[in-house]
Amino acid sequence: MTALPQRAAALLLLAAALDCAGGSAGPTRPKTTAAPASSAPAPAGSKTAAAPAASGSVAEKAAPAPVPTSLEALSPRGQRLFAEAVAAHDDLEKQKVPMDWALLERRWRAVLDEAEVPEARYNLGVALEQQGRLNEARVEYQRARAEKPSLRQAAVNLGVLLERAGDLAGAQAAYAAVVRDFPEDARARERLAALYLGAGQLDEAWRLAREALLRDPRSVPANKVMIRVAEERKQLDLAKLIALRTAKLDPADPEIPFLTGELLKDQGDGAAAEVQLKKALALDPHFLPARSALLRAAVRSGRWSAVLENAQALLQDQPGDAAVQMALGVALRHTDKPDEALAAYARAEELSGGKLAAVYLARGVLLMQVKNACEPALEEFRKYAQAAGPVATTESPVLKLQRECEAILDENRKAVEAAREMQKAAEKKEGRAAAGPAPPAEDGAVPPTPAPVEVQ
Repeated sequence: MTALPQRAAALLLLAAALDCAGGSAGPTRPKTTAAPASSAPAPAGSKTAAAPAASGSVAEKAAPAPVPTSLEALSPRGQRLFAEAVAAHDDLEKQKVPMDWALLERRWRAVLDEAEVPEARYNLGVALEQQGRLNEARVEYQRARAEKPSLRQAAVNLGVLLERAGDLAGAQAAYAAVVRDFPEDARARERLAALYLGAGQLDEAWRLAREALLRDPRSVPANKVMIRVAEERKQLDLAKLIALRTAKLDPADPEIPFLTGELLKDQGDGAAAEVQLKKALALDPHFLPARSALLRAAVRSGRWSAVLENAQALLQDQPGDAAVQMALGVALRHTDKPDEALAAYARAEELSGGKLAAVYLARGVLLMQVKNACEPALEEFRKYAQAAGPVATTESPVLKLQRECEAILDENRKAVEAAREMQKAAEKKEGRAAAGPAPPAEDGAVPPTPAPVEVQ
């Protein structure tokens, strides 16, 4: 049998799983600096309101509006309620406990029950957004902006919210309005730059990132956009220089060593790239892009224990990732755990709804090369061909594997038939031997015929 080497076949299978599985699976390299919201703005009037944006986070954490002078016209009760709401936010932040957004929502609603205050309306929107109530938050941001057009934070957060909801055109329009109405704003330019980067408009992304840096020289998101643009333009030394500068601005941001690792990998220095990726995970063990990159590197080099480690870690954060389940199965197979590998393949098939074609190929290879079970392997190869389509099938080893399996089955059938013929011949020979030799006859004489026996 001249089947593909197991390691080469597994690499091909896993590459197909990681590159072709949709959405969450496949651990893929992000192309923009946008990330799910992980932090929220401090409330208007908070002493901590001027905290810088959390790097890599979509959520706007720029300095919100100061306590408005209109509060002086409020009743003493209104002023007290506003101050208590701000104090509640600051106390939770100082205690480093999870923010109680439901509590803050009630605090800001109490202020609004007393009087209409745009900053309170904006802060209510923040509390609603952090609870995932995006439509309600959008209404509050829009009302705050309508009541006070100078409330820049409401305009920026509206763009962030639209971006989170997947309305990129709406987000772009919201950010463009901020750029128009607030010429000195840096945050909206950061976000617009990231959107242009995601759309492949590198010149616009670079221009807006530079404009953001002119307004805020310590803007980490703007620097990240410039790193990506330089990388896309193959200006790797420039990208590394910007990454080095950005790391000094925020040493705790895991995305920066991740980006540095990607640049080193592009330059062919895999060992140095892996050091940077591990540094990103040391800063944040749940930073999935770095974990995914380490998984891909381990697959390429056939380090199956490392594949196991990184696949298991990814599945703790994303248990529904079919492609990573597939990677886990391949690693289990190469660490002499074929039954556990089959269980992982079954889980990957279930998670993908049968749409991850490579799992059939992987299972077929295992059945053929490890279990020596060609008939079920052929069934898996047929499933793969049906799921992958004719083009993908011709570019994979499945046709060769099918032919080899069919040849093995044909040889087995011929061997079985030959064994049966040999068994029949042996049995016939044994039957003649058991009957014994016939008595010899005299020369020229005819053997006597027995006389008939008369029945009395």
